[in-house]
Amino acid sequence: MKTFAFNEKIQRGSPEFPIQFYHVTEAHPQYYMPLHWHREFEIIRVLSGRFTVHLNNVEMQTEAGDIVLISSGVLHHGVPDDCVYDCIVFDLNMLRKHHNDVASRYLLPLLAGDVGIARVLNSGDTRLHALIDELFDTLQEQTAYYELRVFSLLFAVFAKLYSERLLISTPKTKKTGHQTEVIAGLIDWMEMHYAQPAKLSELAERAGINEKYLCRLFREYTGCTPIDYLNRLRVEGACYEMAVNGHSVTESAFEIGFNDLSYFSRTFKKYKGMTPKEYRASAVSGIHELSFFVSKERKTVGEHPNLSLNSLEK
Repeated sequence: MKTFAFNEKIQRGSPEFPIQFYHVTEAHPQYYMPLHWHREFEIIRVLSGRFTVHLNNVEMQTEAGDIVLISSGVLHHGVPDDCVYDCIVFDLNMLRKHHNDVASRYLLPLLAGDVGIARVLNSGDTRLHALIDELFDTLQEQTAYYELRVFSLLFAVFAKLYSERLLISTPKTKKTGHQTEVIAGLIDWMEMHYAQPAKLSELAERAGINEKYLCRLFREYTGCTPIDYLNRLRVEGACYEMAVNGHSVTESAFEIGFNDLSYFSRTFKKYKGMTPKEYRASAVSGIHELSFFVSKERKTVGEHPNLSLNSLEK
C-alpha cells in the first residue's frame, strides 16, 4: 500500500504495550474525526447519539450500542451528532512474537492487508459485542494485571472475527487506487495549509481533475464538498486555539485564516451549533473535564486519534 503523508504516526501506548484507549465527548476541541488512515487496527464504540462513519468511500450510520471495526490502511472519518464514543487503536504486532508462531498464521494476513474489515456491527447481545465491550472496559479501568486480560480478549475477538467470516480479502483495483491517491493527496495538502485561502478551482487544479469530478469524488469519500471539509478543518483548528491554547476569538480566527470575524462567526456556528464566543465560554467552564482527558492520554491532546491538523505536530 502506498504510504500517504496523512498517515498518522503516533506512538500508541508504549513500545511494550502499543494500545491506546480514548474517550471522546463534545468537550474535546477535535470532536469531529477528519479523514485519515493508520497501520494500526481501530475499534470504535458508540455510547450515545449518532455517528456517521465513512470507511473508504462507503457511508454508514451508527447509533448507541454499535461498534465499528477498522483494519489497517482503511481511509476513514466520522461525523458525531450529539455523540459520545470510545476508540481503541492498537498495533497488531503486539499479539505476535515472531513470524513462525501459531498466532502469526492468522495475524500476518491482517498486517499485510491481504484480509481486513471495515464494517459496523449493529447493537445486539452477541458474543462478539460482549468481548469488545469487555475489552473497552478493561482498558478504561486498568485494574491490576489488566494487560494480561487485554491480550486474552484481543485473541478472542480475532478468533471470533475469523469464525464468523467477518474478515474478508481486500483486493484493490487500479481505478480505486488512483481515486484514493487523489483524495489522499488533497486531504494531506488541506491539513498542512488549511489556514490559507483556497478556491474550489485551485483545489481541483491541485488534484489534477476538474471541479465537478472533484466534488463528486470528494463527497463519496467524505460526505461533503472540498470547501466544506476545509472550513470544518479551520473551525476545528479554532476550537483547539480557544480550548487548549486559551486564545481569544479574534486571535483564533486570524490564526486559522479568517480575516472577516462576521464570516468566521457564521461559519463556526454552522459546524458547531454555537458562536465562537459561546464555545470559548463553554471550553473555559469545562476546563476540568478537558484537563482530565489530557492527563489520562499521556499529557498531550495531540495524541488523540482524531487530531490530524498539521499544527499539532503529532
